[in-house]
Amino acid sequence: MNVEQDNDRLVAAYLKELAKAAEPLPAARRTELIDDVKAHIAEERAAGATAESEIRLVLQRLGDPQEIVAAATDGLVLVDVPPKLHPSDMVALALVFVGPYLPSFWVPAIAYMIGIGMLWSSNRWTVAWKLLGTLNWPLAYAVLLGMEVTVQPPMALSMTVDVLITLALLVGMVLAAKAPAKVQPADQAS
Repeated sequence: MNVEQDNDRLVAAYLKELAKAAEPLPAARRTELIDDVKAHIAEERAAGATAESEIRLVLQRLGDPQEIVAAATDGLVLVDVPPKLHPSDMVALALVFVGPYLPSFWVPAIAYMIGIGMLWSSNRWTVAWKLLGTLNWPLAYAVLLGMEVTVQPPMALSMTVDVLITLALLVGMVLAAKAPAKVQPADQAS
């Protein structure tokens, strides 16, 4: 391994820990803090801190990321970082993506419809993602039908394609979920 790459990894790990610790800070303050620390590290490296031991010393002098963030919060009000998905959102995704595969005839249809209702009432996704979620089962079915008409693949291949389409859309929706915007009381809004 290259010494420079090892040093870059040390710095990247430190900055990652700092970013994680700084999550509760307001976005502007968090960015400013991380940029200041990056600039300080870059100055030290430009001034000759090139050996791994020197880089470790620079990071040690900066201090523990938790302590840096604690010092940076002096006089600031920390914000709560809400979770991206609540249990009801996970239930909606399960009903929309797994519901059509449940046994019987009515159970999948009812589960799918309830899941669609829950999906559209959620504030976690944009309209485009809600449409993709709603159309996941019809899209997968259309692809399978097209495959049957054109190439007549074996059942295992059809099932694999169906599962891959469903998983891809499900993963996309989980990654695209956004935390809800915080609602300020009317007397605090400007």
